[in-house]
Amino acid sequence: MKLKLVAFAVAAAAAGAVSAQTANVTLYGVLDTYVESARVSGGAAALTNRGSTLRMSAGGLSGSRWGVRGSESLGGGMNAIFTLEGGFNSDVGSLGQGGLLFGRRAFVGVTGGFGQVTLGRDYAPNFWVQCNSDDSFGGCLTSWSFVGNAMTGFANSLRQNNQLSYKTPNMGGLTSQVAWSFGESAVGTNAGRTFGFNVEYKAGPLYAGVGYSDQKNAAGTASDKQTIVGATYNAGVVYVGGTYAQHKTTTGAKVKAYALSGTVPVGASRLGLQLGQAKSGAAKARSVAFIAENDLSKRTTVYGAFGQSKNSGLSVGMGGATPLLDQTGRSLAVGLRHRF
Repeated sequence: MKLKLVAFAVAAAAAGAVSAQTANVTLYGVLDTYVESARVSGGAAALTNRGSTLRMSAGGLSGSRWGVRGSESLGGGMNAIFTLEGGFNSDVGSLGQGGLLFGRRAFVGVTGGFGQVTLGRDYAPNFWVQCNSDDSFGGCLTSWSFVGNAMTGFANSLRQNNQLSYKTPNMGGLTSQVAWSFGESAVGTNAGRTFGFNVEYKAGPLYAGVGYSDQKNAAGTASDKQTIVGATYNAGVVYVGGTYAQHKTTTGAKVKAYALSGTVPVGASRLGLQLGQAKSGAAKARSVAFIAENDLSKRTTVYGAFGQSKNSGLSVGMGGATPLLDQTGRSLAVGLRHRF
C-alpha cells in the first residue's frame, strides 16, 4: 500500500510538472502618449469650435493598453488559449473603452489542426481586414483612423461582445474567420445580433482581404451592413496599402470611405504619407496625414505627425481636430511609444 501511495504521489507530481512546462502566461502592454497642437478654422462665424488647442493625449500610433495572454497544451496538437486586454488613457491614467476593465479583448478558446474557436469580447472580422491593410500602426493621428471614424455609426465594426468566433487554419497563406455576436435580447434571437466574416490572404510581401458584417437593430427588423476591402504590398524600398469601406445604415443611407498610404523605411526610421476620403451623398470629408517615426530601440519609438481634415458636409476628424461644416482641422503632434 505504501509503495502504491508513493507511486501515485510521484505520478501526480510528474503530471503537475508536465502541466507547468506546457503552459505559459505573458504580461504585455503599450504606452503611447503625445503632445498635440490642434486647430480648427473656417466655417460659419457662429461656430464656437474655431481656434487652437494645446493638449496631451494617448494613442498617437497605438492605443495604450496592458494585457495578459496564455496558452496550455491539451495534447494531441490542441491548446487552450486566453487573452485579457484593457485599454487606458496614458495621459491621465483612466480606463478606456467606456471604463471597461478589459475593454479591448477578453476571450477564452481552443486551437488545433481544425483552426481556432474563441468565446468572449474580441475584434470583429472586419477589423482585421482594416488593420492588416494599413501600412502604419493605426493610431488616432492617421488617415486609417479617419476611415474608421467615418464608420462610427456601425457599433460592432471594431469590437464585439458575446462573440463566438471560428478561424480556419492557415492554408497556403489563406485564412477565413466567421463570427456571431449574440444580441441577448428578449425580443428574439435576431434582435441586436451581429454576423460577420472575412477572407484574408498573406504570403511574402502581399496581403489582401475582404470582410462583411451585418448587425440587426434592437427590434431585429433591419440591418446595418458594412463591407471592407484592403491590401498592402511591401516592395522593400516602399510599403504601400489601401483600404475601402462601405457602410449602409438601417435607413438605407450609405457612407463610403477609403485610405491610401505609403511608407518609406530609412534605417531605423520610417516616413509615411496617407490620404483619405469619406463620402455620403453630396457630403464628404478629405484628409491627409504625414508621419515620421524613429526607433530608439526595439521597444521604444519617437514620432511626429501632421494631419489635416477638411469637412464638406461630413464631420470626420483626426486627433483633437474635428471640423464641422465647411471647416478645416489641423493637428501637429510629437509623441513617444514604448512596448513591453
